[in-house]
Amino acid sequence: MAKYHRGKDKPSKAGKGQQRSEGVSRRFERNTRPAPRLAEGPSNEALLKALQASEAGGTASQLANELGADARSVSITLKRLVEQGQVLEIRPGRYRTSGSGGEHAAILVEDDGALFAKTNDGVLVPLHPKYRLGSKTGDVVQVMIASDGQALVTRVLRRGGRAVVGTVFFAPGGPRLIPDNRREGQMPVLTTYPKFHDEYSAGDRVVGSIEVDPQGQAGVHIERILPEETPEVADFRHVCLIHDLPGEFPKDVERAVAGIGDSFPLHGAREDIRDKQVFTIDPATAKDFDDALSLEPRPEGGWILGVHIADVSHFVRQFSPIDGEAAVRGTSVYLINRVIPMLPERLSNGLCSLVPGQDRYCLTAWLELDRNCKLVGTRLAETLIHSKHRFSYEEALAVLEGQDEPGKWPADIRETLLRVSGVAQRLRAERVRSGALNLFSVEHRFQLDVEGEPIEVSREGSDISHQLIEECMLLANRGVAAWLKQKGYDCVYRVHAEPSAEKLTLFATALENLGLDSKRVQAGRYGLQGCLRDLESQPPATRLVLNFLCLRAFSKAIYQVDNIGHHALAFDDYCHFTSPIRRYPDLLVHRLVKHALGLNGYKQVEIRRDYLEAMAKQSTWLEQRAENSERDLFARKAARYFSKRIGEEVAGVVTGASGGGAFVQMLETGIDGFLPMRAFEDDRYDYDDQRMSLVGRNSGRILGPGTELTVRIDAVDIERGDIVLGLPAPEIALPPPTPERFRQRTEERRWKKRRG
Repeated sequence: MAKYHRGKDKPSKAGKGQQRSEGVSRRFERNTRPAPRLAEGPSNEALLKALQASEAGGTASQLANELGADARSVSITLKRLVEQGQVLEIRPGRYRTSGSGGEHAAILVEDDGALFAKTNDGVLVPLHPKYRLGSKTGDVVQVMIASDGQALVTRVLRRGGRAVVGTVFFAPGGPRLIPDNRREGQMPVLTTYPKFHDEYSAGDRVVGSIEVDPQGQAGVHIERILPEETPEVADFRHVCLIHDLPGEFPKDVERAVAGIGDSFPLHGAREDIRDKQVFTIDPATAKDFDDALSLEPRPEGGWILGVHIADVSHFVRQFSPIDGEAAVRGTSVYLINRVIPMLPERLSNGLCSLVPGQDRYCLTAWLELDRNCKLVGTRLAETLIHSKHRFSYEEALAVLEGQDEPGKWPADIRETLLRVSGVAQRLRAERVRSGALNLFSVEHRFQLDVEGEPIEVSREGSDISHQLIEECMLLANRGVAAWLKQKGYDCVYRVHAEPSAEKLTLFATALENLGLDSKRVQAGRYGLQGCLRDLESQPPATRLVLNFLCLRAFSKAIYQVDNIGHHALAFDDYCHFTSPIRRYPDLLVHRLVKHALGLNGYKQVEIRRDYLEAMAKQSTWLEQRAENSERDLFARKAARYFSKRIGEEVAGVVTGASGGGAFVQMLETGIDGFLPMRAFEDDRYDYDDQRMSLVGRNSGRILGPGTELTVRIDAVDIERGDIVLGLPAPEIALPPPTPERFRQRTEERRWKKRRG
């Protein structure tokens, strides 16, 4: 059961035999407001039957509509079925039953010393030893069957022996663990440590290890009770345990890294470009510099833009211990003030980092631009660089805006920076002319004190210094993808599908509800682009919500070998090439480039299509894991931030609604909270799915996306990252009643819905 904070005192843990504090750490009593609950979802059997009927699978919202259920309940149930191995998440947000589409859920078993993937129908498939994602006997995994008959792990669904955190309740059939991760579902407690029953008090959070039986059913062995910790330690540990994030690098990886030399001799086909004016732009606190730039005139007119990327593949060879660990990690995870790196520090911050004044190996994309800044040629080569200057974003912005101190920078580097910025802005304008969509999302960052308590929230901005780097990296990624395609090689592309007509209709409805023109939404790329451009003139709250709803109309960008282009960027060919220190797909692309160049040591690089597809699926899942980790940590910090502001009233805007209430983003901080139905005392409200809004039965008031209102911070649950909102006096907080004709229209819709 969730623990809700309702005051400003810090929770305290009572000693043995003492009553628990009656302050903010107590659980809700009968006379207090309960935590918001989701509507009852469909049964597992109903969901599985609906999925089996669809060859392409379905999303949570599609299945909810088909079954007449709450979409959030369906989403949680689907994720639980994924971890149980009954359902596959074939790409973020889309699900299919195991065995369909060439992928299977399986449990890993050992036979005569070899590992096999045992599918749900009992078939044993030999497991490729290099494509395991760190899985071992007893783990439940998602696998592809390659053309050579071997199983390739694309996702670890449930790790045997993995740590789990939660609370214990004692049911008639025996104790059960309720994990903090709501997607996991309750598990029976198999064993406890000797003094557990003496030491455990109701509400204590415990750590246990998961055991998965041959049928894929999970139980837990309780190992210890969590002590009280500082927010810094507690939040970091919580996120790492919940999302199974990696810890220290294995000993064999550390030994391999220690054995790498620290000199950079020039040999083979590597080009010496140490005399060129190369510079970097990074955050002021960055230590891993994986990209650098140069610019020189093109003899025929135009420019040659050099995008120099850290040559990680030189140090991290395929199937080496370092490579195996990097593949298991997939990406670096950025957890506010901590980083879980993909590569050991000696590589990420040392040998691979393009620090100024030091020789470094790079893989360089020479991008030829004509006088109109259109890409007309791409050349790739191994290079040896010597970065001349390092700018922070703030320093680069000062130069670009003419606000830098006179004489601080050499005239030649200053002039180069200004020219690169000019090229970047022309590249940006060309992308817009090609139909690129400005799907911006507002990012917020916490400032923490020494104990990990959030003390301030700031909004992350994008200025011309960030746009300079962004456009150069986009051009390099596009150029490399097109180069590999032209050479006839498969590639791990970064693809982004077109939005579904159904979701665009919801976006159009939101525009109509706010009195805005929605005709262009379904009029193709340029129509939607114009619609988004019009939003720039709207009030900040309206623009924020509508951009959020437009983003929801699109599926996430993913990695795959089948090239369908990148819709939002308006690119036919696109891959990730520019961040191999922190993203594994970029490292894969570097190896493919070197193989295509015929360089020594890269002729045996894996280029089989099904194997590349397996690695693409692995990378998509690991990226999703990192994003979920970062989002969950942000939610915990947000709950901590507002635990000190219980009772305060703040301005907010509705971003969505469900049968249980409304989702509200607080404008001051950009943090989301939930306004449950019980908060409304002026009327009874029903959810109108056509308008994605709550509608008052008597008043006709509409609370839907874009509605601005005042909310009160009522309670927070730090462990689950929930913020529960309330309303001040209705006449202050709510928008005015809807005119009579809208109320009548609402009644007509409700009547038609009842009639079917």
